[in-house]
Amino acid sequence: MKPKIVVFASGSGSNFKAIAEAIHNQTLDAQIVGLIYNRPEIGALKIAKNFGIPTYYLNDKDFPNYEEYELRLLNILKTLKPDLIALAGYLRKIPKSVTNQYTNQILNIHPSLLPKYGGAGYYGIKVHEAVIQNDEKESGCTVHLVNEAYDEGAIIEQVKVPVMADDTPEILAKRVLKEEHQLYPKVIKNYLTQILKKS
Repeated sequence: MKPKIVVFASGSGSNFKAIAEAIHNQTLDAQIVGLIYNRPEIGALKIAKNFGIPTYYLNDKDFPNYEEYELRLLNILKTLKPDLIALAGYLRKIPKSVTNQYTNQILNIHPSLLPKYGGAGYYGIKVHEAVIQNDEKESGCTVHLVNEAYDEGAIIEQVKVPVMADDTPEILAKRVLKEEHQLYPKVIKNYLTQILKKS
């Protein structure tokens, strides 16, 4: 049985697509058993449809209270039985009950060289704006473990890219994203091997 991955996404899903393509191309020996998303009509939905991946819409604001949302999320994960959860542009904090249940089984990719430009408020283009505003000479992306604090889990691997003098946040974002698409499936592959060795 191939190891099971559940992906969480909130946007275009380009990293989700990179993972799905790595599986399709047989460079990653795994299966994506579900996409959990919290915004309607996002690009990640189309990707899931193209790859035949089941989807689960879950937004905490749709529930009478946060506890019911947590319970529903935990029940979905219990049904899917993931070996690994991969966050791919997911813009909500993962509940503590989930990080406790899946300790060292949740990965995220962040578009900066953490610990720089991480934490609440640093996501998407805002990261690249801050990097340029502070005259950084390099940036990059980081794959890290997820715990109950934003972007503070243990760093697994990083890739650096130069920041050019004439970069705009959009140009820098594209340069970093290209590296994200290479790095994330590779780290997932290596990390799944480690998890399965221990189990």
